[in-house]
Order: sequence, then structure tokens, then C-alpha cells
Amino acid sequence: MYPYNKKTQLYDKALVVKERVNEVPQENQMSVLAEDQHLMELISMAQQDSGDMAERYSLLMADPDMAPSANILRAMYLDELKHINQLKDAYFMITGERDDAQIMGNPPDTTGMELLEDTLLLEMDNGNFYRNLYLTMPTQELRDIFYEISTDKMSHSNALAYLFSKYYRA
Repeated sequence: MYPYNKKTQLYDKALVVKERVNEVPQENQMSVLAEDQHLMELISMAQQDSGDMAERYSLLMADPDMAPSANILRAMYLDELKHINQLKDAYFMITGERDDAQIMGNPPDTTGMELLEDTLLLEMDNGNFYRNLYLTMPTQELRDIFYEISTDKMSHSNALAYLFSKYYRA
């Protein structure tokens, strides 16, 4: 039986970050977050990851085998572009500086079934990543951004599982 009364390490880390930020008056919370270089690196990596995922969806849309599902893949592609902008907004909310870097996705090494499977697994991992970021954010505006991205990632996982079962039945 799973020990439900045992706290997880990830939860404890998120709680420590939240407690540290909540000790600071409301107007200084963003400056505390801006000083956290690890958080800034995570946001930068998340932007690049969204660019990479957009590139994956553009390749899946171009796959002739998946042409009937191009609308589903296009919606996920547009979501990834939206996530890049939302992450730039989060960066601005935290630092007060605009991030004008152009994000270009890197093409994946795989195609076909392997690309679809890898994309599904990445989306599931990304959903957990954004959920954890959501839990550490001290303000509602930042939590809203990461909550929306997390729910989009979970929706993408469901859609990709559907596409995988549709096109690559055993």
C-alpha cells in the first residue's frame, strides 16, 4: 500500500520556495523570483522546448499518413506558439524586462511512429514540469500562466494517444 502520509521530496521543495517568497512583502516577491537564476534558466529552457515541440508538430502535420488529422496537429502547433508567448510574459512579469529573443525549434531525429511516440512522452513529462512550476509561483497571474500551459500539455497528451492508436494499431 502506498504511504499516503509521507510527503514527497518535490512537494517539500516547492513548499520551501513558496515559504521563502511569502516571507517577503508582496511588492518585493517578483524581485526575489528575478534573482533566482535557476528559475530564469528553467523559463528559458521551457521556451526552447516549446519551439522544439512546435517543430515536431509541423513535421507531423506534413506527414502524408497523418493528413486526415492535420487540424488536430495544427491546433497543438498553435498552442506551442502561444506557450512561447506566455513564457515571455511570465519572464516579463518576473523581471520587468522584455525577452525579445526569437525562438527557433530544432528538428527531431525521428519520423513517423517514433516521432509520434516521442512527442507523446515529452508532452506527458512537460505537463508534470509545468504543474510543478505552477505550484511554486507566488502570484495568481503567474500561476494562471503555468496552469494553462500544464492543462494544454495534458490535452496534447490525450490527443497524441488518440492519434497513436488511430494510425499505429498493433
